[in-house]
Amino acid sequence: MKLRMRIITGFVAGLFIGIIPAQAQVTGWLHSAKPLDSGTTDIGGYVGFFDGGGGSDAPISIFGQIRHGLFATGDGGLKFGLADMDAGGKDVGLVIAADVQWALLAPRWGDPFRLSVGPEISMYNGNGARNWAFGGNLAASHDILIRAKRITIYGRLNLRLEAIDFKKTGKSSHTDLAIGLNPGFIWEVNEFFDLVTELQFDDQIGILAGLNFRI
Repeated sequence: MKLRMRIITGFVAGLFIGIIPAQAQVTGWLHSAKPLDSGTTDIGGYVGFFDGGGGSDAPISIFGQIRHGLFATGDGGLKFGLADMDAGGKDVGLVIAADVQWALLAPRWGDPFRLSVGPEISMYNGNGARNWAFGGNLAASHDILIRAKRITIYGRLNLRLEAIDFKKTGKSSHTDLAIGLNPGFIWEVNEFFDLVTELQFDDQIGILAGLNFRI
């Protein structure tokens, strides 16, 4: 119990490290820290609304995810879709993100707490800017049963290196070290799909929601 509390405390403490300005973080996390069983696949569809990092623009993203169990203690996911960085239809671009996660804690029967770690790479290519990001994720989740339905509370801490190339705005391109936090919850609606809702605390602060389907 003491070890578990230390892990949770360290995870939450990431909030206080400080957030460095970034761009185009619009695909979130949207899944549990428990990897999918080997050979199984989930698909999902989501929408995200963001405040634009203090600017006048308000980005919107619409995207899907394919997630597959790669081995006993790890899975991988691919997200792909569109992001409108000014919410006016003038800066619509392609957004892609891929990640792999490994379970840090050996699964035990009935243990509702999970912790995982793994790399992530993402890309946004729009009219105004091109953005590449590579970094790592530390995720934690905890399952709760309510009236025979599973509720998963989770959080993802993301540390990444971002390269931003502004195309037409006259701004200078640069590379930043950035950090973000994504807490959320997953509600098991039935045996076929889950509802997921997530907050994002990054340069783009926002909310994402959608459905995860088990196939």
